[in-house]
Amino acid sequence: MTAFVRDVASMGCEAIEVVGARTNNLRDVSVSIPKGWLTAFTGVSGSGKTSLAIDTLHNEAQLRYLEGLSPFVRQYITQRNRPKVDRILGLGATLAVDQRRLNRNPRSTVATITGIDGHLGLLYSRLPGIDADPATESGDGHLTTAHFNRDTPEGSCADCHGVGGRWQAQEDLVITHPELPLFEGASPWYAKWRSGEHAFVPALAEKRGVDLGRPWQSLPEEFRRCVLYGTGEEKVKATVDVPNKKETVSVTYTLSQPLRGALAEVERVFVNAQTSSAKQRYLPYMRKQPCGTCGGSGYDQVARSVRLGGLTYPDLLEVDVREVCGWAERVAGDLGTRQREVGEPLLQDLGRRLGILDRLGLSHLQLSRSAVTLSGGELQRTRLAAQLSTELSGIVFVLDEPGTGLHPADKAHLLDIALELRKAGNTVLLVEHDPELIARADWVIDMGPGAGRLGGEILVSGPPADAAAHPTSLTGRYLAGEGPRLRRTRRPAGDDTGWVELHGLRAHNVTADLVRFPAGRLTCLTGVSGSGKSSLLGALAANVEAALNGTTTDTVRQVTGLEGVDWVAVVDQEPLGRTPRSNPATYSKAFDIVRKLFAETDVARGRGVKASWFSFNTAGGGRCETCTGYGRKLVDMHFLPDVWVVCDACEGRRYKPEALEIRYQGLAIDQVLELTVAEAVERFSEPRQLAETLGALNQVGLGYLQLGQSATELSGGEAQRLKLASAIQRGAAGRKAGLVVLDEPVSGLHPSDIQRVVDALDVLLDSGNTVVVAEHDIPVAASADWVIDLGPGAGPDGGAVIAEGTPDAVATADTPTAGFLRRYAAGLPLLEVREGAHCREGGARLASRPALSSAPAPRTSVRR
Repeated sequence: MTAFVRDVASMGCEAIEVVGARTNNLRDVSVSIPKGWLTAFTGVSGSGKTSLAIDTLHNEAQLRYLEGLSPFVRQYITQRNRPKVDRILGLGATLAVDQRRLNRNPRSTVATITGIDGHLGLLYSRLPGIDADPATESGDGHLTTAHFNRDTPEGSCADCHGVGGRWQAQEDLVITHPELPLFEGASPWYAKWRSGEHAFVPALAEKRGVDLGRPWQSLPEEFRRCVLYGTGEEKVKATVDVPNKKETVSVTYTLSQPLRGALAEVERVFVNAQTSSAKQRYLPYMRKQPCGTCGGSGYDQVARSVRLGGLTYPDLLEVDVREVCGWAERVAGDLGTRQREVGEPLLQDLGRRLGILDRLGLSHLQLSRSAVTLSGGELQRTRLAAQLSTELSGIVFVLDEPGTGLHPADKAHLLDIALELRKAGNTVLLVEHDPELIARADWVIDMGPGAGRLGGEILVSGPPADAAAHPTSLTGRYLAGEGPRLRRTRRPAGDDTGWVELHGLRAHNVTADLVRFPAGRLTCLTGVSGSGKSSLLGALAANVEAALNGTTTDTVRQVTGLEGVDWVAVVDQEPLGRTPRSNPATYSKAFDIVRKLFAETDVARGRGVKASWFSFNTAGGGRCETCTGYGRKLVDMHFLPDVWVVCDACEGRRYKPEALEIRYQGLAIDQVLELTVAEAVERFSEPRQLAETLGALNQVGLGYLQLGQSATELSGGEAQRLKLASAIQRGAAGRKAGLVVLDEPVSGLHPSDIQRVVDALDVLLDSGNTVVVAEHDIPVAASADWVIDLGPGAGPDGGAVIAEGTPDAVATADTPTAGFLRRYAAGLPLLEVREGAHCREGGARLASRPALSSAPAPRTSVRR
């Protein structure tokens, strides 16, 4: 392999020197990274970019910082694994936004993530005299920031303790079709056996002399009240038949007890559900009812009463970022002479944070918006805004794919911010796939040549022109304007095409009388960030699933056109799970098949062991009990942070020696988990189900992942592609077609890998499924069968369908997305260069020409 490695010292620049990095798939990497420059880490997905920038450089910097703290403090800080590297010289403090660590805490909001809540708390506690209601000030007249924090005793509502309300079962959600009999469609709750009270309703009807075959609304009111709200002290005697899962017979019980009622029963099973997925089963029958005392805000009386700039603290959190900017200007104009000393510094810093949110395309968000309701891209950029708000210099900023979830119209702002950080004396390390952002970097470190075990080496370390001139760099081909365009044969929607239709849609900022999606086609939702794509996508999935279950939701009046739809799959970027035991093999169910194959070997049969014996999650089997099948142990260091060490009993192999003696195709079971997906595809052509499962994983571009790689180490995009592979399997195996919705399925992918995902979507369509994606990637939108463009702006300025039709038809409209569709069709660059956006090596000019026309500057050529 030929590497183009430029000597940083000859550029007259200080450097961060990395020597012998072997973290993850890095293969003894040594490289110089120029300080004070914008460096892009590039390469195909899984080539080692994040391993070098985040897992090596940032983790090492964090560990050096922690080592400077006292042992007493360090015991409370989660330990990071030390990167495998010989030495790193010239590394200072780092700030990083890692897309693999997205905080989805329900109590986290835009305000708390960005630190804006702290500024507002200080303003409201220090400047209440501007517009305060004297009757509501605290008893001693002294306010603190705690009064404006609903997670503190001083600031939280005494009745709901800061939660803002509670989930309650609702009669109209339990009884959705009162014109039908109770057990024949009136209630989705009673459509299936959901609790033990199910059997008591017929007994109560018999006791009351009520005919359950009549429509629910015609039954006696007193009987209906008992079914929903319980019988009080009155007992009802019933015989209950409970099927035994392991036997062909059932167990019969005769019980006499009062009925709790369906509403109380829904809330009981919801509270007792042990997992979030179990709780999800009961949410369709419940609504979150706001607290009557605080109106759902969660704040105590002081926060709800003190006004600043005409708004109380909870009121201010409910308006979007743009309105908060106007509020801050009003407050600044009302400051008195003595108040300026306190208020102006706070307002200036607040304005800077709000401005960055605006430039990152997040001005439509309310400060109270919960982290769990944000799309992956919105959450990533909110965390990015928190880091970029600092005025520090001499810092190394590590930004992991910050362009994720950004409309092309917003990417120029991201580039501007990165250049401003550089201008302030910082070093910016950008892990990025977008060729047009990469071309504007000062320096490029291109990893490869492939993914996983085929990557981990330096192809290029030099200006973007060096990468564009490299003969085998896939990134270089796109930088030189020679990368292959996305290929897909469209499937037109004709007269015989069915349509899935949402009538009377009201979901967040999206409002429409009718939205239609062609059945059996690929539909792409487009629009600027915050225009309502994720809201529409979520409403589509939730309402189709509710309609299939015979229930309704608050967001859509009616769903039609589901004759050919039997199931719904949501392929989002949520983590697969928080346990490190989950991995691609277990999630895809491939490991279930592998365990059966091992159990069918002669040695396993001779020992009488079954497939469950090979599970590393089950006690009493073949797993190593010293580390409980994890391969590592957590050592308590008392006053030092806990440390993970390789299990000395199994040497990290997860299993006992007797389990490792059993082999299939020459491999022990732990060696199967060490295979990459691509290696497993080559090795396991039988049985068919295993080959198809592994093939689906490989098809969505995950061939570089190890089967046993912990799910907690996967990026959001990798987790999403695992879900996509499962949807492909389900779509191929199902007798009936389904609806598959995907939120930004190509985010975090190298341009050369996007073709794989689009091909995978066509596999779903080949099975008769309907596919709807929300996507900012213009090539994907241009290849879709149908486009629904939302806008015209973000937040309250968006949420309307402003264009729909084929990509060619939408391209003729007057919308932001239409303009980029036209530029793509004409072969023009999507990111327009603005004055002052050029970097040191003329990278911006490189991206605007169709091919490299001149040779790169002299460099050091290294052959490996």
